[in-house]
Amino acid sequence: MKHLHSLLAFVILIFGQAARADLLVEPVIGYNFNTKVDFEGGENYSGGMGPAFGGRLGYQNLGLQLGVDYLSSVIDMDDNDFDDDVNLTEVGGFVGFKFPILLRAYAGYIFSATGDSKSANGDKMELSKGSGYKAGLGFTGLPFLNINVEYRSGTFDEVKVGTVELDEGATYQSIMLGLSLPISL
Repeated sequence: MKHLHSLLAFVILIFGQAARADLLVEPVIGYNFNTKVDFEGGENYSGGMGPAFGGRLGYQNLGLQLGVDYLSSVIDMDDNDFDDDVNLTEVGGFVGFKFPILLRAYAGYIFSATGDSKSANGDKMELSKGSGYKAGLGFTGLPFLNINVEYRSGTFDEVKVGTVELDEGATYQSIMLGLSLPISL
């Protein structure tokens, strides 16, 4: 019985340190490729590209990551009858797992997305009440830096051009190649 207490104390001492939880702060920069915006009325635009920035804030423990994320993108759609860039903003939650083999996988739900641009006739276009999902893979082999590939897809329930609210919604899809700097506090 005496040895059992010593063994239990040893296990708590060793594994108690490994089981600590950390605050995760992760700034993200990236570049969107092949962004597609499809309106329910039949207009489809593809090939948009542009920079993105944002970050994740969450909790991580034993490889499991959980938290919220924010991403702001500027998509150049000038070749597709847009007079201006499409600005997208997404806020969501994510869950991920950092494997011990230099790989991280994550997925998330975008619970709020908005966008704006100018239409071909110069009216301001607003996209609102958006939601969707994202999934990504990251290479974690570099010191302090992750290389991520992320796929995002979502819908906007409301589209407004000028002062007119359209009866149609819109969907979007994008692939982002990004760099992130995960910091554990």
